[in-house]
Amino acid sequence: MNENNTKSMSRKRFSADQKFKIVKEHLTTKIPISELCKKYGMSAKSFYDWQEKFFAAALSGFDQKRGPQPKADHQSERVKQLESDCERMKDVIAEITAENIAFKKKNLVLYR
Repeated sequence: MNENNTKSMSRKRFSADQKFKIVKEHLTTKIPISELCKKYGMSAKSFYDWQEKFFAAALSGFDQKRGPQPKADHQSERVKQLESDCERMKDVIAEITAENIAFKKKNLVLYR
């Protein structure tokens, strides 16, 4: 009969915030996982999956540079790129202007 009750139990869905709080509760209070699973109506496998993701995310947090440095680096690269584009456009404008002046001088001589 116990198997039927287990199968008929509805599956609980936990939000990311709830999962975080449950894993954190185990880590801070040292409550056994079996008690947490009973308390929240979940399986031990779910808990261990969440805990694995929790530690993987924590590890990736240490791999990243601190603070807004990547954003600042990205912005300085973007500024350099825009400055380079601007210089290139100025060169193109200067070349076209010189060609236009030469063309006008040539045509002015032809029409005199």
